[in-house]
Amino acid sequence: MMADRILATTLHYFGDQKNARHHIERMLASHAALAQQPQIVRFQFDQRVTAHYFHARILWLQGFADQAMRVVERNIEEGRTIGNALSFCSVLGQGACPIAFLSGDFDAAERYGAMLLEHAERHGPRVWHLWAGCFNGLVTAKRGDIIGGLRALQGGLEQAGDARFLPRFLFLAGELAMCLGEAGEVARGLATVEEALARCQARDERWYVAELLRIRGELILLESAFNAAARAERDFRRGLDCTHDQDALSWRLRTATGLARLRDQHRATEAHELLRAVYGLFTEGFATADLRQAKNLLEQLD
Repeated sequence: MMADRILATTLHYFGDQKNARHHIERMLASHAALAQQPQIVRFQFDQRVTAHYFHARILWLQGFADQAMRVVERNIEEGRTIGNALSFCSVLGQGACPIAFLSGDFDAAERYGAMLLEHAERHGPRVWHLWAGCFNGLVTAKRGDIIGGLRALQGGLEQAGDARFLPRFLFLAGELAMCLGEAGEVARGLATVEEALARCQARDERWYVAELLRIRGELILLESAFNAAARAERDFRRGLDCTHDQDALSWRLRTATGLARLRDQHRATEAHELLRAVYGLFTEGFATADLRQAKNLLEQLD
């Protein structure tokens, strides 16, 4: 069971979500069978808790946002039951917070972020306290206080020192780049995303590369430099290739939406067909922000 969980986690970060899901679900099935036996050690319950938040991450990336959030909710309850302070920080920081945020549910993201901060202040290591402060700053920025949110996000990352290179901080770096662009600091946003892409290449940390390419494309458009549209389209196309290789449908939708919006300026029919094809692959999650945005754009293109 442990081998399947470790392999699933590794494959997830490498960007192979299909095989990561296979191994994590095999581990969970084995654990469920073992749980029927009268003797089961606490360690094995902790393994299940860890497996569930990675399962939720994989499901979200594959386009199953509703299933991912159901796993998150159960994971929080089992994390509380186990009573392991470090495990509960991971339940919130590795699963609940990022998945709620990426789904566009900022109420849930704010609730989980506050829960993590309070828990880390009482029980957790400093790194989770810093991560929670960064995450809460990000939510603040997305809710409209871009200056206050950026201050908290950047300040927390600076205080984190070398810990900011841990995998859990990569998502925050990408969102920081986008927030900087939205605040008018496009050059700093581009520098931030370039640093994150270089880190991914050096470490084979490929799960987030498609999203970083999309963010860089959006920042290039904000920069309004020479040949910006063509450069952005190259990044969007590279991102789409990554999503196909990685079975990351949620990143594919974001990238297809950005590319369709770009093409809408001159090639509306092609843009419509591209986005319609990706949107049609989804079977759930239609209340999430990304799918609502894609649907609105499709209606405009119609």
